[in-house]
Amino acid sequence: MYCRTSHVHTFTNISIDASSVIEIGDSEEINAIANILAVQRDKAIFYENEFQFGDYTAFCEPLPLPVDQEPICLLTFHETPSIRVDKVNVSFAAASSLIHIGSSECVQLETRVKNIRHLVRDQR
Repeated sequence: MYCRTSHVHTFTNISIDASSVIEIGDSEEINAIANILAVQRDKAIFYENEFQFGDYTAFCEPLPLPVDQEPICLLTFHETPSIRVDKVNVSFAAASSLIHIGSSECVQLETRVKNIRHLVRDQR
């Protein structure tokens, strides 16, 4: 991995969600995993151990990794040994996302979301 120095003059971020990464500089490896179980009910009554990640296949099944179809030949030329950024403005970084200024060797990001809605219907 080619190492460079990262210079950022101004970085503005309003909000960053769970398991997200803001990285200024080089990194060998970044792993960010977010499992989200969002439950919406008309009446906010919840019981202990009512919702477990293991009860839903969305959180249990292994994710298939992409298979390289063909080799990628990449030739880069770094004119200067630094990365210079004047201004970065990010309003929100969602779950398991990455804002990165620098070089990375390996990046793995994963987000799994299950939405459950228990809503009362009108009995007309």
